[in-house]
Amino acid sequence: MFYILRHISLRIWATVLLGGMISLWILPVFLPPIGLGWSLVPALVIMVVVFMAVGWFLNRLGLSAIERFIREATTWERVGAYRGAEEAFNKATGILDSFLLSPIVKRKESAKLAARLARFCLARADKNHSSETFIIAYLKSHPEDEEVAENWLQQVESHGGLKTEHYELAFRIGNAQQENTIIQHLLARFYLSEGRTDFPALQTYRQVLSEGSNQAVDIVKHLAELFLRDGRADEWALRIYLRAFRLSGERCRLLRGIAACVHWLHETERTTHLLQQARKLLVSLDEMQLKKLREGFNPPGPEPTEAKISAQLKVSITLWKVVRQIGSSFFNVITSAALELIGRARDAINLIKRSRRAKLILEWTMITVLAIGVITLMVNTISYLIRSKRALYEKEKTIEIAVTDPFTLQVAAYLKPQDAERYVKYLKTKRLDAFWIKRRGKRKVWYQVRVSHFANKASARAYGKSLKAEGIIDDFYVANYERP
Repeated sequence: MFYILRHISLRIWATVLLGGMISLWILPVFLPPIGLGWSLVPALVIMVVVFMAVGWFLNRLGLSAIERFIREATTWERVGAYRGAEEAFNKATGILDSFLLSPIVKRKESAKLAARLARFCLARADKNHSSETFIIAYLKSHPEDEEVAENWLQQVESHGGLKTEHYELAFRIGNAQQENTIIQHLLARFYLSEGRTDFPALQTYRQVLSEGSNQAVDIVKHLAELFLRDGRADEWALRIYLRAFRLSGERCRLLRGIAACVHWLHETERTTHLLQQARKLLVSLDEMQLKKLREGFNPPGPEPTEAKISAQLKVSITLWKVVRQIGSSFFNVITSAALELIGRARDAINLIKRSRRAKLILEWTMITVLAIGVITLMVNTISYLIRSKRALYEKEKTIEIAVTDPFTLQVAAYLKPQDAERYVKYLKTKRLDAFWIKRRGKRKVWYQVRVSHFANKASARAYGKSLKAEGIIDDFYVANYERP
């Protein structure tokens, strides 16, 4: 909300200044033919056109800055300098959060930049807590992004499986990616490893088993074990028991579940074929053996999740009725108050029309309010610009202090600090993170010029070779990073 107000305030302020000057230049041309009474029409048209033009210019300015920072981040990422890429992405995010972009353009660009950042975080080998948090937040709002969801689930599998707080996110990804077999199989393996037979897990199992792939064989076996453990004896459990019976070598245990399903299931059009297959497997057993086999199994009934959903639905309907009743009463009160205010406003307008003094007071009041509004907009905009610049400086300073990368590039060493400072200024004109440090040797004091910081030696060497190939530096070697 505050972002929209800042953006609109800047556009109104610029519209008042530019539109006012353009109106003073153009309106004298229209005054003779249309008269003073109709001069507000072209003035209003000029203001609307200037307002739209200012918005277009601010959007172009902000988008070009974001694209420039993304290109810079891509360059840093290619050479393995992830810190530089992260800083460039932070700058792009800062532009996105500034007052430059309109709400519609910001919403569109936010989705693009978030997708790009999610892929950058997934590609990093040295992920931290903030990277993981960002990826999870992105997937919660964009579970339909197949590439990010698939890569995240594969990395989660390699790190030991899903955490409890990610169950809801995994369920949402599964619902959004029902056609993605890789994601569905990953989720099924997660749920089986945790022994889950709740509603989200069962939905995933059904989706995977309906595909009939080779990987579904292991899922059938594990799922049959889970159903036997829970004493499940319904229609779907019978389907799993029969499929596992054909695939598994432990048929004695599966006969227990099949016997329970035959005893508890009612014969319908859907279950007739299944029960016929099951009875063929049990034809050699007598009633005492069948009774012993089905001990410990539960009769089929509504799943707890369905009952829970039904109860939640009833509560929701009741709450909706209460809210609708309260809303109706509140609306009637608001309507009555609005009609009363409209009546009093009409009386006040009639009084103003009959009084010349009241008209004069109203005109000067409106002029005063407009002047105060313009001055307030100017002061707020200037103060916001100053605060944004200061915050950006403090943010960059904080990032610089928090650097923990152990390696850097040394590109020169001088005996005089003036020479080191001159070379650092030159490197900064090339948009490099250059600095110099004082190092005391056995007989002399050296002022060493260094560039950037890196997580490993390989990325440092790659970046140094790229600078040398471009002719920016003559030579380099990898050194241990020290704070300047």
